[in-house]
Amino acid sequence: MNFFRSEKFGQVLAGETVNTGDKRFHDHSILKLMDLSVVMAVYNQSETLNAAIKSILEQTYRNFVFIIIDDFSTDETPEILRQWRQQDPRIKVVTNHRHLGLTKSLNVGWRLAKTIYIARMDADDIAMPSRLKKQRDFLLAHPKIGLLGASANLIDGQGRPAGVKIMPSDSDSIRRTILSYCPFIHPTWMLPRNVLLEMGGYNEAFPFAQDYELALRIVKTYPVANLLEVLLEYRVNSESAISLKQLKQQELLALKARWLALTRYGYSWRQSWRLIKPLLSFMVPSGIKKLVYARYFWYRGSH
Repeated sequence: MNFFRSEKFGQVLAGETVNTGDKRFHDHSILKLMDLSVVMAVYNQSETLNAAIKSILEQTYRNFVFIIIDDFSTDETPEILRQWRQQDPRIKVVTNHRHLGLTKSLNVGWRLAKTIYIARMDADDIAMPSRLKKQRDFLLAHPKIGLLGASANLIDGQGRPAGVKIMPSDSDSIRRTILSYCPFIHPTWMLPRNVLLEMGGYNEAFPFAQDYELALRIVKTYPVANLLEVLLEYRVNSESAISLKQLKQQELLALKARWLALTRYGYSWRQSWRLIKPLLSFMVPSGIKKLVYARYFWYRGSH
């Protein structure tokens, strides 16, 4: 079911746009001890980067590789990454030679990972100390699961509490709701690498909503789940959050992903009524929507 295996990726690995940095990236004596890779892309997020990296390195489960894609940052990000890389050999920094965007950067990251499992992380979020252990333990106990997420506490740009986001936990509930909204929080993802390989990774035609489009493909093929426990502090309404213009682009691409789900991924047309609410939501001006989110969603408990 590999609709979007990208031929461009071979050019990336040939060295035209990516530098894998230090030689430790290819040190098999380190990699063979690990069964998990954490993949994070960063672009000009120096203000939140230290806290994000620290939260991963201080996980109770420690046998992982931390692959960080620097997407041609122009702030203090490269220096911050250099310092962290010197402190911890689990960190592998990949530097794009030009700005590729999140989707392509994530494809670079997960393909460089050679571990059984891959976890996502964002450079402006904070992982709870037991996140990796609890998700890895769940996947080991449920080997048929193709994608695992978790719930999250919401925080604002200054790190203040802004509510909580509880996601549907079982596969049936997720399948019933996925055409209405994305029932996963992207930086809480953990999944087997062979699932990403089978799916062909992220669809590079989606600079936004790339997680939703990929989740729609995975959910159609595999059982999935979310842990109800909060395992992440998820930043909303911050300077690095999606702008008003980008929000409208994301909504449009999310609608495109739903259309692909109905026309190419095997979802039943009987579920097409679930697109009514997203279509109506798309018609609401972005400025009004952001005000509504801030008033009734970001600061008002669960969703």
